[in-house]
Amino acid sequence: MRDSLLEIFPTQALELAGLISVGSLLYGPHPSLRVPNAERDACLREVLGAVGDSARFFTNHGHAEDGAEADFLASSFHANVLAGPTIDICLIGVSDENVLVLWRFEDD
Repeated sequence: MRDSLLEIFPTQALELAGLISVGSLLYGPHPSLRVPNAERDACLREVLGAVGDSARFFTNHGHAEDGAEADFLASSFHANVLAGPTIDICLIGVSDENVLVLWRFEDD
């Protein structure tokens, strides 16, 4: 599994958490994700913050290869699929105290 994951910046984790919670892996992210939403973003920050301040984040989303320029809300992307015949995107947060796994699956 380690070979299928790439590390991303904590600031990028918020965007990716939005895609996992609201987007579609087959039809692209919901347009509302491009519009700031204080309530949604605060909720996602709280979820991500539960991992801890020293958390490192990893994903199988292909745009992670773009480093700081990654656009996790792009309408098309590739992924290092982890779940076999389904399409999946994950966000894994790891700190010394906690682990967070957000994972979305969709049938192709």
